[in-house]
Amino acid sequence: MKARTGGKKRRARLPANLRLARSGVHGYGIFARDFIPKGERVIEYVGERITKAEALRRDEARLARLAAGGDGCVYVFILNQRHDIDGRVPWNPARRINHSCAPNCESEVGRGRIWIVARRDIAPGEELTYDYGFAYAEARNHPCRCGAAECAGYIVSSSQRWRVRRWRSDAGHTASHG
Repeated sequence: MKARTGGKKRRARLPANLRLARSGVHGYGIFARDFIPKGERVIEYVGERITKAEALRRDEARLARLAAGGDGCVYVFILNQRHDIDGRVPWNPARRINHSCAPNCESEVGRGRIWIVARRDIAPGEELTYDYGFAYAEARNHPCRCGAAECAGYIVSSSQRWRVRRWRSDAGHTASHG
């Protein structure tokens, strides 16, 4: 996808049942205006289709921005074995959906598209969240502020949260007894 179409910039368009507002989790978030039933495709995650090599180059640039005090947010979404979607584009309002360790949505990838789907019924006014599923090796780079009871303190795949909890408890044990 290109940033311009027919000489006009694309702008983010939220579906009518969603709204953008300040989030208690991080920055801005996407909130339900209306009831969203379990299983509904809520919004498509769109952006520029890039190769894995380009995704790595952009991640290095992201880390450089972060080191310089800039935006370190990750918007690259795995699409398949050859390509990713870079959602850091103005026409992707889904990039504003925050992570949660107890998410109400999940991603669904198929036929070259990424959808954010309701995991359960979502009430009007509720913020949409999904599990970003970052790798364990990257956990220390991504502190979590979701506030869920089961929050591991870092944004990491749910299957790896036990590992984060273990190193956090080991660090606490060493600090208080070492």
